[in-house]
Amino acid sequence: MKFHPPIPKSLHITSLLAAAIVVVAVATMMITGITLSILYGNSLEQNALSSSEEIVTQINKNLDYYISDILTVAEYARYIARSPDSLSLDDIEVRLETLKDSRRDLTRIAVFDLDGNVIVSTEPGVTMDREDIVNEEWFRLAREGEGDAFFTPPHVQTLAEGESDRVISYSTIITFKEANRAASERVILLIDLNFSAVSEIAENAFSGEQTGYVYFISNNGDIVYHPREAEIAQGTFREDLEGVNEQVFGYYIADFNGESRLTIIEPVNQTGWRIVGVVAMSEITEQVRAFQLAIFLALVIVTIITILLSRALATYITRPIRQLESIMSRVQKGNFDIVVPIAGTKEVQSLSHSFAIMIAKIKHLMDDIQRTEAVKRQRELDALQAKINPHFLYNTLDTVVWMAETGDSQGVIKTVTALASLFRISIAKGHDIITIQEELQHVKSYLEIQQMRYKDKFDFTISIPEELRNVPTIKLIVQPIVENSIYHGIKYLQDEGHIDIRVSKRDDFVVTIEVRDNGVGMDAGTAKELLNPNAAIQRSGNGIGLINIDERIRLTYGKAYGVTIESELEEGTTVTITLPLLPPIEPVVIKGVSERH
Repeated sequence: MKFHPPIPKSLHITSLLAAAIVVVAVATMMITGITLSILYGNSLEQNALSSSEEIVTQINKNLDYYISDILTVAEYARYIARSPDSLSLDDIEVRLETLKDSRRDLTRIAVFDLDGNVIVSTEPGVTMDREDIVNEEWFRLAREGEGDAFFTPPHVQTLAEGESDRVISYSTIITFKEANRAASERVILLIDLNFSAVSEIAENAFSGEQTGYVYFISNNGDIVYHPREAEIAQGTFREDLEGVNEQVFGYYIADFNGESRLTIIEPVNQTGWRIVGVVAMSEITEQVRAFQLAIFLALVIVTIITILLSRALATYITRPIRQLESIMSRVQKGNFDIVVPIAGTKEVQSLSHSFAIMIAKIKHLMDDIQRTEAVKRQRELDALQAKINPHFLYNTLDTVVWMAETGDSQGVIKTVTALASLFRISIAKGHDIITIQEELQHVKSYLEIQQMRYKDKFDFTISIPEELRNVPTIKLIVQPIVENSIYHGIKYLQDEGHIDIRVSKRDDFVVTIEVRDNGVGMDAGTAKELLNPNAAIQRSGNGIGLINIDERIRLTYGKAYGVTIESELEEGTTVTITLPLLPPIEPVVIKGVSERH
């Protein structure tokens, strides 16, 4: 049995309420102060992160624009070297020299054969032995890259004696054709860029109140550019390369060289480099401390005022407000059938009256919103279901034109027939429920069109047991998944891709449609996010995404059914659709589906 000490007789309920108000107010203000300090500190960190990310991103964009510009120059140099007008070697050299002189950031444009011999060079006097040339990083990467372009980190180019300027080398294999030669040959195109053009992009990155700097590192973790490079070389300054290489991408806050620093990392497109922004956190720490002091002073002042006013206000306003607060809490939990009493001061009575009117309006609006949202959602699903990707249609018709021009009449017939079959089910009105057989015929037509477009890029198989052919399903749920397999998985393979579609019966109540590909795959976290409506990753095939398919199935058959994704990097992806095993129906749109392609 608990012992409750008696309340002293000298105390009245007003005093108790006043004391309670003071305790609650002070505790609330303390919690609020601590919370505000934390939120303010987090806000400052977030603002610092956002502004720093914007700076790093802008520098990255500037560098990307510059790299893209260089690639344009390289493409023009490739065009000159290809000699479409049968230019002589001297004419090619003159044009390359003109191109090089048009930009102050270009220091050399040269063409080498695969044995390291100089064919054309805008800078005469190449003295390096060809045995040494073929071992240069820019030469080796280009020759082994088979057409890929490479940016070599800053180095001193030593092709000619006396050179000392640091350059960045762009190299790639191109096709070279000299006048009076019947055949073309594969050669190495070299473009040397003045390193100062890149370093100028990162100079004076941070200004104003922020203290920070930006530097670049290569994919090997070596520094490409750093504003304090001289100090690093002398050993008087050390950079946090271990933390950067461990983080790879994103941002982190850590102590280094005795100070807290925000480090932001972004990849640089087309170069394999990474841009790293570093911001000191000392300014943020000082601002947080000043804010905490202001909160403490405000807390002391407000506590004194609360003590003086609490006794007078406690009896007068506590009871009706607490009663109204209780009603609001019940409404917040979903109880809109409550009666609001009109009591207390005039202001509280007015508030209670307004709150009662608001409850009635909210209840009415919620009923309207539920009805409107239900109709809106169904219309959205219908609209998404009926969408046809115009880009896909354009590419398909372009393929048909190409086959017609080349005399491939059988290919034209096959493609147009598949396209007609594809659209027959896509635009068929009044047939939202079809057989699995018809759904797979639609997928087969789509895959046949894609095979004609991509030419031996992939093959596919479709397997369905005889007893499951006429099992009903909602239409257009497999083709978007197959489209994802092609564009996000198989498209990036070097080898031939394969898509396997299998229909099977899990038990007497469930049928599954499994779409498996051997594409590049993804990690488990990315696969999980694909079905998260609130995630930033939301890809779709022809406008009907995985989330839409999952929602359509759940809305039609219930939450026990839907879409699941299993994937592994470099191994492929498997998407499984689960449907209820319902009694067979008669085909309504398309006749027949092949067992195997």
